[in-house]
Amino acid sequence: MSFEIFKTSSIGFCFGVRRAVNALYDTVAKGHGRKIYTLGSIIHNAAINTDLQKRGVRIVDSVDEISPGSTVFIRTHGVGADVYARLSAAADADIVDMTCPKVKRIHSIAQSTDNLIVAGDAAHPEVIGIVGNAAGFYRVVKDENELRDFLSVDFDPHLKYVFVAQTTFNVERFMFMRSITDEYDNIEAVNTVCTATSERQKQVDILAREVDAMLIVGDPGSSNTRKLYEIASKYCEAYLISSAGELPKNLKKYKKIGLSAGASAPDEMIEEVIINMMNENDEKVLTEDDIDFAAAIDASMKIIRNGQRVTGVVTGINNTEVQIDLGAKHSGFIPKEEFDADEEPVKVGDEVEAIVVKVNDSEGVVQLSKSRIDAIKGFETLSQAKETGEICTGKVMQVVKGGLIVSVNRTRVFVPASQAALTRNADLNAMVGSEVRLRIIEAEMKGRNSRIIGSIRSVLKEEKEAKAKAVRESLEVGKKFTGTVKSLTNFGAFVDIGGVDGLVHVTDLAWGKVKNPADVVSVGDVVEVEVKSFDPETGKISLVYKKQEDNPWNILSAKYSVGDIIDSKVLKIMPYGAFVSVIPGIDGLVHISQIADRRIDKVSDVLTAGQTIKAKIINIDYDNKKVSLSVKDASDDIDDAEQDNGGSEPEAE
Repeated sequence: MSFEIFKTSSIGFCFGVRRAVNALYDTVAKGHGRKIYTLGSIIHNAAINTDLQKRGVRIVDSVDEISPGSTVFIRTHGVGADVYARLSAAADADIVDMTCPKVKRIHSIAQSTDNLIVAGDAAHPEVIGIVGNAAGFYRVVKDENELRDFLSVDFDPHLKYVFVAQTTFNVERFMFMRSITDEYDNIEAVNTVCTATSERQKQVDILAREVDAMLIVGDPGSSNTRKLYEIASKYCEAYLISSAGELPKNLKKYKKIGLSAGASAPDEMIEEVIINMMNENDEKVLTEDDIDFAAAIDASMKIIRNGQRVTGVVTGINNTEVQIDLGAKHSGFIPKEEFDADEEPVKVGDEVEAIVVKVNDSEGVVQLSKSRIDAIKGFETLSQAKETGEICTGKVMQVVKGGLIVSVNRTRVFVPASQAALTRNADLNAMVGSEVRLRIIEAEMKGRNSRIIGSIRSVLKEEKEAKAKAVRESLEVGKKFTGTVKSLTNFGAFVDIGGVDGLVHVTDLAWGKVKNPADVVSVGDVVEVEVKSFDPETGKISLVYKKQEDNPWNILSAKYSVGDIIDSKVLKIMPYGAFVSVIPGIDGLVHISQIADRRIDKVSDVLTAGQTIKAKIINIDYDNKKVSLSVKDASDDIDDAEQDNGGSEPEAE
């Protein structure tokens, strides 16, 4: 009885590991007379590490073990900031940093946030390097249980957190943990699981469901290899082997056997496993002379087809194109114009993902498209955002018929005019160039074209409701708010104080009499108001705009006292006296009995409206807001003063 072998399309070295191992072997081969060190094992593979040590490479765990004038390789896992600093300070040290670009990205996140949560194994060298770059607080959680423990005990709801993952973390577990953190507004989750890792995990997940047994080739110390084994074990019998010598006995009891390998498993190891499996299957000895397994494996992994998603490394850049090494017989190129000018400039050594546009077998060249893969990835991201309800951020690019075009992750999203703002008559042209928050409400792919529709209005409405709720909960008499004048009526002005409207009655707009609210404020004015009263049941809020420092009674108190004589303008003649201006905003009464030192029958016989007179303040009633003045007392005081001055002057000779 024979069995069939099924291989995942992603198998063996990933880009980062292959780059690091090749660079180390190249350095050993060139031999510049320097001692060569790796800070920790360059790869989680005992066979390769043993071979490197035979070639003179020294594997050390501490900077203190490194001799001056040596070449030091930093492995793909990366190291903490303190280790970088110590290496840089080492005498004449030639540092070759092979930290995986995807790990570097997590280091950058760690360095730019004050509070970091890392999903991963705290003892793993990659995680040690990540937390070693943390700018402030960090916490490592290995699963959802440890995450919940942290959230219930040490989590501070007033701080902002960023949640990331070890690149080799189980992607399904991370997405589940992310669903937990999504319940917290102050936690930003960033999926940093390596796409190659997640793709490999996905392939194993699919294949393991279809076969009777699964072989995972790799070193047991490799985190990503162990995770492949864990995934396969959920669906079938699974074996983790580090060499062909560990193949399980009697494979023929299975009809279908799946094969995959961790990112640290070299081609030679996989070749040896396949040779031994085929030997047992065919009951004859096959040697490397019978079949070139390296070529067979490479061919199965590196078939280039139109429409295929591929990953390569930038090897050259000129004025028109970016050249890509695909690790195959074909070399690729991407038109330089496809690289967004707003992004960090692409450079040699960068890893780039693209779509195969055209394969030219005769010339061995593949035309690639980065913009197309950006569109696909953008659609996938936004499609997921639609399912989760996640709020996205984008830039308004232009106004089109019926709405707006918003760029979200370099993907075009159409926002209908009815979903562009809270009000239907909003000026869409004024939004061009601005950043907006929106929710994806429709995402559909038809062939190579995607249809993605978003809503800015739904986010604005939620934000307004949340803000209004917060304002209502914080209302108290005397509390001040900065608001915007929303509308005017003949009885006052309505002011928006954060999603909630309050009324400033005309009597509370200014200290003086206001005939028309428009004389004091205009729609759109930003004003500071104070809560006068509010009714939690009806929701009505009364506000005050006039300021205490403008209170004319305070000004009067500071400027004048009883007994002061002021220049005052007659405002209105009444049968019982005359009203005169004391200061702006306060009128006083000169009673008919206080106009002259003789009895008068009519006020108008002595005073006329518009006339400026001198009057003495004889009483100020602050409680009842009344001022009484006397013209006759002022006249008497002035006469007395003149007589005193005249009596003191010397007589003329």
